[in-house]
Amino acid sequence: MPKFDVETLRQKPPSSFVVERDVRFQDVDAAGIVFYPRVLEYFSDAFIAYLGHSGARLADAVREKRWGAPLRHAEADYFKPLRYGDRIEVALVRAHVEECELTVGWRVARCSDGIVTCVGQTVHVFVDMRDFRRCPIPDELRQAFHALPG
Repeated sequence: MPKFDVETLRQKPPSSFVVERDVRFQDVDAAGIVFYPRVLEYFSDAFIAYLGHSGARLADAVREKRWGAPLRHAEADYFKPLRYGDRIEVALVRAHVEECELTVGWRVARCSDGIVTCVGQTVHVFVDMRDFRRCPIPDELRQAFHALPG
């Protein structure tokens, strides 16, 4: 299932798309570290930001029932803890584009020391929101994701 190996995802190519954010108080658990599913939310927020950066507004596409990109698979590997107040960068570092499916590779690192704290990948299936059947990835998004390393 995975398209990218862990060591490949640890690297940040120059063409990566990066979003910086702070680890919020509500992101951590009783142990004081990021509650593991929050990382998937970080991936999702960066994915939506990349769509907007590429000219595709997900809210408009969903409202107009043009297309959606629900997850078929998600995974993450955790190396170092993140704590409340850490400034992090969430980087979209890889993309593998198929007809109706997109695999995105992610890298999360602390801004203060550049330490990679986790990597992951998500597989999105593009669907027509009127009948929820698979549909081709829209051309503008296909081009945007082809601009990233594969």
